[in-house]
Amino acid sequence: MHIFITGASGFIGQRLMIALLAEGHQIVACVRQPTKWQPRFPEVQWIQGDYTKDHDPQRWLPRLSNIEVVINAVGIIQETKAQRFEDLHTRAPIALFQAAQQVGIQKILQISALGADEQAQSQYHLSKRAADEALLALAVDAVIFQPSIVIGRGSDSTRLFSGLAAWPWIPLVESGTQRLQPIHIDDLVACVSALLRHWPSGQLRVPLVGAPSLTFLELLLVLREWLNFPAEVVGDKSKSVHYLPIPLPIMTGLAKITDHLGVGWLTTENLGMLRRGNCGDPTLVTTLTGVKPRTIQASLRSTPATTGDRWQARLFFLRPCLRWSIGLLWLFTGIISAWLYPVANSYELLAATGITGILAPLMLYLAATLDMWLGIAMLLCAQLVKS
Repeated sequence: MHIFITGASGFIGQRLMIALLAEGHQIVACVRQPTKWQPRFPEVQWIQGDYTKDHDPQRWLPRLSNIEVVINAVGIIQETKAQRFEDLHTRAPIALFQAAQQVGIQKILQISALGADEQAQSQYHLSKRAADEALLALAVDAVIFQPSIVIGRGSDSTRLFSGLAAWPWIPLVESGTQRLQPIHIDDLVACVSALLRHWPSGQLRVPLVGAPSLTFLELLLVLREWLNFPAEVVGDKSKSVHYLPIPLPIMTGLAKITDHLGVGWLTTENLGMLRRGNCGDPTLVTTLTGVKPRTIQASLRSTPATTGDRWQARLFFLRPCLRWSIGLLWLFTGIISAWLYPVANSYELLAATGITGILAPLMLYLAATLDMWLGIAMLLCAQLVKS
């Protein structure tokens, strides 16, 4: 099949693209920077597209020539100044779906999200649901997959939860009893592959969930076991990992602060989605595709954690702190050198290296300026990485 994939540079989209290539499909991948990806996957036809701007069906029509199936796998979990839910989850997908219908494409797969339903309250879920409803209103054979939390090496959720699981004191929202049904990325890919082999007629909305459900705390303990971090001290009954239940008012207050600052993963919306839970009926996807999603324990055993996974988990929350501390160190070093440290002492230090005369003040303030620019660049880098 000739398959058009959006979001092919993302976690889900890239895994889908690799699997479908292995099955012999012809892939057209739409990303913002096709030249970046062409050398890595030369067998893919890469085209440029920008979900923040491509909100008119006319922008999509030329890209859909000879396409049989459209798969939309674009998604963000948190907004930034450059990427908004309405643009990426609603306006651009709707334009894509309308263009696909205009050129006669009958098979469209929307990778939505579990919770994008009548009870949706978060902007993340509402923006996904708006595109889902628009797709269901078209006269095409549409399938909407609604995955729960997707677990797998490289996913943002896996990195975050692994970072939490690596702490000796695991922080929990209240007592960590929120119920989840995460699905492994390999099972998600298997469901899509099976769907392409036997595409149903009509329109379907299908939750993609693992079985059985587990609590947030249980998920963190599963990931801790996967990372091979000890749960108990050998020969001692006392546990080396403890739980730190955080009362909801405190978590809500922290979320509002991070909302205002625009930093971090703890936001009011994410907290609300976690408290709501994320569960569905796993029999629906098995009936449709024949794929029975595995338990997270079983799926993680198929991809054992590496030393790199363990280091990444340990440094997940420390890394941004280190980046900010290094940036501030360079910045204040420059400020102190230029204005606070005695100039005469600075000149003495420079003279010891052979720098005297008119070169001394030039080198002093040039070095101080360079220190400050390095600090600013490091802090800006921290902001770009966050975004």
